[in-house]
Amino acid sequence: MRIGFSRTLGSAAVVGLLASGAVLFGAAPAQASTITIPYLCVTNALSSQLDQSFSNFSVTITAPENVDIGDPIPATYSFGSLPTGLPFPVTNATVNSAFSVTGRVETTGTPTVTSTTGAVLPGTLIGTVPAYGTVAVPPTVVTIPTTGFIAGNRIELVPGEVRLNFVNSTEFGPDGAYVSCTPDEPVAFAARTGLGNVIPVAPDDRCVAYNSNQTGGPGCDTVQVVALGITAGQLTQRAYLNGTATTGSSDGSAILTPVAGTSNVNSAATQINLGTIESPLAPSAIVGNLNDITVTDSRGGTFGWSLTASLTTFTGGGSNTIANAALSASPACTPATNATAWDYTAPGQTAIAGFDDTASALGVTAGAAAQNFGGAVALCVKNTVRNLTTNTTGGVYTVSSPLTLTVPAFQAADKYTATMTITLA
Repeated sequence: MRIGFSRTLGSAAVVGLLASGAVLFGAAPAQASTITIPYLCVTNALSSQLDQSFSNFSVTITAPENVDIGDPIPATYSFGSLPTGLPFPVTNATVNSAFSVTGRVETTGTPTVTSTTGAVLPGTLIGTVPAYGTVAVPPTVVTIPTTGFIAGNRIELVPGEVRLNFVNSTEFGPDGAYVSCTPDEPVAFAARTGLGNVIPVAPDDRCVAYNSNQTGGPGCDTVQVVALGITAGQLTQRAYLNGTATTGSSDGSAILTPVAGTSNVNSAATQINLGTIESPLAPSAIVGNLNDITVTDSRGGTFGWSLTASLTTFTGGGSNTIANAALSASPACTPATNATAWDYTAPGQTAIAGFDDTASALGVTAGAAAQNFGGAVALCVKNTVRNLTTNTTGGVYTVSSPLTLTVPAFQAADKYTATMTITLA
């Protein structure tokens, strides 16, 4: 019995392409930089019997990806309603809110704040709160001035306290009661916003340096607006031949001529050969290799992606089959090195000229070990962690995996094939 199967590439689904180019002078079209943070809230009703706290209260903070230098950065707090059962009735009371957030220059290591500024939103009327009811807090914008920063900075917005003050109570629930919420755990930043230059409204194209015989003055400046458009790239996958021999194959064809007349190594980037094995007396495992896959993301934005695989049932020449769940994968997924970053457009396995592996974003995670193909197999997932130099999630990544096929006892002799589809989305 000879067992092998073929592999076909699934179409690479390109998602989230940027439609517009980045502009060197002036902010790019506004996009959202957002994070959801668990907050810890404490209530104080001016009575120890009524004080309480609650955690894991989700607060989402959103800010634009870019603003022009000089323009404030609007950070929007969104968090619906506080939990029910406040420890004090506040019938006919009103509530005002105060939010704080600090801006600092983005750092790549231990934060060393080179310039800071912050803002606290003055108390804002929210409304009347019924006894033991919920407090619905509408989305609220806190603005951070960009004074003190320079064009080209990326500003990390560090979340602070969210405070709700209960005032003007006409019944039980004295003035001075409050709910104070702070991040449940230390938070490095809530959002990042880039600062662009301001394009002159009316650039100067001519001027007079000196009159008559005057010289030595301040000179004469015209303005040339330098702009650069960068179009979005692609999210791609490509398979490259893995020539590692199958282990557990009874014909020893890594060295000797195999029984079926072929080697038990992969013969092409779309072929996986699991060799030959005699019908076993007990379930027996043979181990081959997925052809190496390179995922390249040059979309120039903040995106993630996933690489998954599916497999059909192994079928023989007649009605003989082996369930797809008999095959399992234990994938590995890492950023490519300078020597293993293959050029998608090259005819063969060619390293990308001038590639710098420090420019690839981190945040790739391989799928779990020993996943069987009875369902979809997760090979690799890239999250939205950005590279601090490129400020994108782009990069080149390599994916590989041994494939273990457990051949059932007394399996019918036949030549079995299955089709594996790799999907990048």
